Amino acid sequence: MNNQEYMQMLYIFNYAFDNNKTLIIYWPNALKVKCESHTGVYETDTEPSDEDYIGEYAAGVNEVEILEKGRDDSVVIYDGSIEISLVNIPQKISLEDGTVLWEIRA
Repeated sequence: MNNQEYMQMLYIFNYAFDNNKTLIIYWPNALKVKCESHTGVYETDTEPSDEDYIGEYAAGVNEVEILEKGRDDSVVIYDGSIEISLVNIPQKISLEDGTVLWEIRA
């Protein structure tokens, strides 16, 4: 996935929540969650002088309800929240009615 595709996904994600939409997010490990709110898109808090700095934008989803458990623990749910970032990209984002907003292209 290139940076333009990643930023497009974050834009769609942010737009849907700004319009009070509940999202269903699918992850590559088969985790499927329903999300009621989000943090918005933000720049990661690492600094360019940090060894691990990758200068990325991320978003957090809150009020996560697990609809299907994942096959492994590769997606961390912390205190009812999941961070979407370059190291944790969902496979698909849809509305509750099944309308696909974004999906990884094969």
